[in-house]
Amino acid sequence: MTAHLTAQAVTRRYGASAVVDGVSLDLEPGKITALLGGSGAGKSTLLRLFAGLEPLDDGDIRLGDQLLSSVGRTVPAEKRRIGLIFQDFALFPHLTAAQNVAFGLKSRGKEVARTIAADWLERLGLSGRAGAYPHELSGGEQQRVAIARALAPEPAAILMDEPFSGLDPALRGSVRDTALAAIRAAGIPALLVTHDPTEALESADCIAILQAGRLLQQGSAADIYLTPESAAIAAALGPVSRLPSDAVPDGLAGTGLPDGTELVVRPEGVLLDADSPVRAQTVSSQLTGPLCRLVLACGGQMLTALVPRMAAPEEGEEVGIRLDPALTFIFQSADS
Repeated sequence: MTAHLTAQAVTRRYGASAVVDGVSLDLEPGKITALLGGSGAGKSTLLRLFAGLEPLDDGDIRLGDQLLSSVGRTVPAEKRRIGLIFQDFALFPHLTAAQNVAFGLKSRGKEVARTIAADWLERLGLSGRAGAYPHELSGGEQQRVAIARALAPEPAAILMDEPFSGLDPALRGSVRDTALAAIRAAGIPALLVTHDPTEALESADCIAILQAGRLLQQGSAADIYLTPESAAIAAALGPVSRLPSDAVPDGLAGTGLPDGTELVVRPEGVLLDADSPVRAQTVSSQLTGPLCRLVLACGGQMLTALVPRMAAPEEGEEVGIRLDPALTFIFQSADS
């Protein structure tokens, strides 16, 4: 049975600064956990701790019952059976795609390694590119080869550090979907480090929000999106409008907010309603694809809304608005 990969109260310090500070994280078999945070949040450092590339200053890391890291003990990365995938792919330029995938299978014998490599290339839609060298492959093909190489030795877990961020936007979605489907099918714990909230929501079964080295919240993608525990967590999953309690336009939040709180609303939570007594002026209307992004002035405050293209008002037009309770949150103000 595949084991959980877990970190328990792990800390990593550089000098006096804790880059990872008391983080506990459980990576479940068969699920992809997105570790989401901005630059400097500690995401890549936590991945390196899981991989055994850096020692711990506190806490421990386990694969099932096996202790991988603790203070003064670090099982080397090559003995952890953990696959690693990075943004730069790191393929061997002098080896073909098939040879790259077979590289970590030398102990299995040439014929077995060749068969396993061919199987993984087929799974990832690369059978026709087995003999191509990395410079002959597109970025998306190179990334799929890197993923096949990481999965071929049947790792106990897999760690990915911004693996799709270097791909052309037109290819990113399809390559990511193909790759993550193969990882899920392997039934092992998987960690996806990303700074992109859209990627986290579209790709992951679970999301963990990391900020300044601390884990703020973890749970299913739906739970994190619909029930964030703070304004910072809500904002980590995309733009939000934040209004202090004493500046919320009359009628927008029912009977009003308690003193010392703030209203946080996602753009898709601002709804157009011709019958609403709460009126707003359309400051700007920008097409973003199937939706339009509106900036609305209401009671001296600015709100961002995402609405269907056909329903979007013109700039300068007055509209009625109301809030979707499922996408509207009330939190204690940070300075209260």
